[in-house]
Amino acid sequence: MAGKSKPGKIHLRIIEVMKKSPRGISGGQIRQELEKEGLDPSEQTHLDRRKRDLKKWFVIKKELANLVVNGRSRRVILYKYAGRRQSVVDEGQISLKERAEVIHGAHGRCQMCGKSVEQHGITLVVDHKKPRDWGGTNDRDNLWAICEDCNAGKKAYFSSLRVEAELMKSVMAHRSVHVRIGELLKAVGVGKRASSQLIDVVADQDDWQKRLRELRYPVIGWEIDTKLYRAASGKKQCDYILRSFKPWPDDPSGVIRRFENERKKRNLADER
Repeated sequence: MAGKSKPGKIHLRIIEVMKKSPRGISGGQIRQELEKEGLDPSEQTHLDRRKRDLKKWFVIKKELANLVVNGRSRRVILYKYAGRRQSVVDEGQISLKERAEVIHGAHGRCQMCGKSVEQHGITLVVDHKKPRDWGGTNDRDNLWAICEDCNAGKKAYFSSLRVEAELMKSVMAHRSVHVRIGELLKAVGVGKRASSQLIDVVADQDDWQKRLRELRYPVIGWEIDTKLYRAASGKKQCDYILRSFKPWPDDPSGVIRRFENERKKRNLADER
């Protein structure tokens, strides 16, 4: 119930890492610091979700910054710990204030198709990215402002998938982000297009595109096509099409990590 949940051990460890970096720390750096502290690999799969959960109990500020990673400048989000909340923000109705903030944060543009209120005369509505009956919450990260056409189209698209809500809940319950993405693609169907917005919802991870690419590694062996196109608004969109898949190995995410570590070792050996 609202107001009664408490942060878990991993939540508190993330907060301690943030406290050590008052100027801000990226999601990747948080993961690296926790790995140095001995974070169990099985606990890493839901790290991004736990990071989002923090807003229930703590005030977390975000800002964009440029960081140099592997010699290249990258635009990343920095997270800053700003203290505890006076009251827990859990479930319940979306307040008028929060609805207004979500609409305001869209800056007059549909966050799905890119059409604007000024140019296209659209009306924005507050929508759950992850449907409530799929396990979605009223957390701010699960809310966005989209136009009425996209809202209707999104509902029709989800309905057209012909997958039961309980199946989608079970898909999202997998600890491995790789399995969540893969099981979604299987649920949509071989040869059928799954939108990037839908995969983003199910993956629940900032760098889900990399996780999807990793499904193509030989240790997993899935064949997934990419379909790029432009929406009516001119915004670039991307769908993914599952062509073939193999049975999951034990601990898919662990298998992928070991494959990447071995590849890094071979690359270093070649450079020498």
